[in-house]
Amino acid sequence: MKLFDVYPLFDVNIVKGKGCHVWDDKGQEYLDLYGGHAVISIGHAHPHYVETISKQVATLGFYSNSVINKLQQEVADRLGAISGYDDYQLFLINSGAEANENALKLASFYNGRTRVISFAKAFHGRTSLAVEVTNNPKIIAPINDNGHVTYLPLNNTEALKAELAKGDVCAVIIEGIQGVGGIQLPTTEFMKAIRQACDETNTVMILDEIQSGYGRSGKFFAHQYNDVRPDMITVAKG
Repeated sequence: MKLFDVYPLFDVNIVKGKGCHVWDDKGQEYLDLYGGHAVISIGHAHPHYVETISKQVATLGFYSNSVINKLQQEVADRLGAISGYDDYQLFLINSGAEANENALKLASFYNGRTRVISFAKAFHGRTSLAVEVTNNPKIIAPINDNGHVTYLPLNNTEALKAELAKGDVCAVIIEGIQGVGGIQLPTTEFMKAIRQACDETNTVMILDEIQSGYGRSGKFFAHQYNDVRPDMITVAKG
C-alpha cells in the first residue's frame, strides 16, 4: 500500500529526539523549533512523560468513558487550576479539529442557529465543519461548503456588530492568536466587542486556543491578555 501524498516532504528522516533536539538517520543533529507541529511542547523523550506513559500502557492501554475513569477528573482539576478556568466543564476529545467540531455543535444545540462568524485567514482544522470555518478555499471540499460561515475582517468591530445584529448567528469563533494566518493578533477592544455583542444577541463566543494555548504566549491562553472570558475554549497540542 502506498502512502497518500498529502504534502511535498523535506528530505529528512527524523529518527530520534531528546529535549529540544532531534536527529536524522544519518546522525545529523537539529535544534527543533517545530515541535512536531507544536504537539510535543514538553520536549522529546521527557523522562516524566516516558515514565508516565509507559506505566499507564503497562497497566491499562484504553477503556471506554462509559465507566469511571478517575484520571479524567485529575486532568480536569489540574487543567482548571493552571488555566484559571476551574469553574468551566471539560469535554475530552481526540484532536483540535474535533474540539472545534464539538464546540460548534454544542453552540448550535444551545441556540438552534446554524450561521457562524469566522475571520479572514482563520484556521480551525481540516474536518467537516472545522474546515468550513477555516478561511482557505483550497482545502474546503464541495461537500464541506455548506454556506454556514460568514468571514469577516479581523478587528473590524462595525462589521461584526452588523452581522450579529441580524440575530441568526450561532457562534463567533476566533483564535487567541492567528497562527496559520501569519501571527495576527485580535485587539483587546475587538475581543471585548465580540463578548458584548455575543451577550446581547445570545450568540456563543468560542476561543480557539489550539495553537496559542498551553502557555505559548506567556499566559496560559492568549485571550487572557484581552481580559475576556469566552463561552467555550478549544485546546490541543499541549
